[in-house]
Amino acid sequence: EYVDKYGEGGKKEFIRNQVLKNFYALDLLMAPYAIGHMKISFLLESLGYKLEGDDSFQLYLTNTLEMEDIAQIEIPGISSLSVESRLAGKVKKEPVLVIMGNPPYSGSSANRNDWTEKLLKEDIDGAQSFYKVDGQSLGEKNPKWLQDDYVKFLRFAQWKIQKAGKGVLAMITNHAYLDNPTFRGMRQSLMKTFDDIYILDLHGNSLKKETSPGGSKDENVFDIRQGVAIALFIKDNKQQNHQTKHMDLFGERKLKYN
Repeated sequence: EYVDKYGEGGKKEFIRNQVLKNFYALDLLMAPYAIGHMKISFLLESLGYKLEGDDSFQLYLTNTLEMEDIAQIEIPGISSLSVESRLAGKVKKEPVLVIMGNPPYSGSSANRNDWTEKLLKEDIDGAQSFYKVDGQSLGEKNPKWLQDDYVKFLRFAQWKIQKAGKGVLAMITNHAYLDNPTFRGMRQSLMKTFDDIYILDLHGNSLKKETSPGGSKDENVFDIRQGVAIALFIKDNKQQNHQTKHMDLFGERKLKYN
């Protein structure tokens, strides 16, 4: 689009000053982190831009749901991790306008720390707690599903966009939060933060033995048992005509991919 509008001349400067400075990625696992850096390098080269000197794409090896920086350690290989952690921590604290991802789903989340507890359970920077409805506690005897990793990632992204004052959140996640009563505080909180919400429920939940309305096969888009949904949340601070749109998509995987 840039080249169509302005020609080839300024393309390299555009990549250096816009793409490399304003795009971020966070990943916890070494393999996708390494492959991600390699793929970005190949992509930029295909666009006529070779990373050199101090150039780098801001993909950091970090746990997104951990706000504490790794302490500086003077051990070869380990010291670079603390640098990554510090740089990632800076991104986590800065305003971000668009957040996309396919976060992990894990009912027994290992990401439970003081920060995630505060993030989920308290009103934070104007974003209502997921553990409240209409200002009152959920009153759930066992609200453990609110501790699922994907819930924490949605909450983290909601908080970032709430702080920025506007933005777009787009994720594909477990679809349980759409209708399970335990998530009613989460739904209310998201509807308060965002002006427009678009949900495409892809179903495919073998745990619920879901089938298409006509009784035919309903397949998951991933090789997992839990149904999934794509959600787009938009915060543009419009004063009226807020909308939430929802659509169901049942059927075979190929149909859903198309």
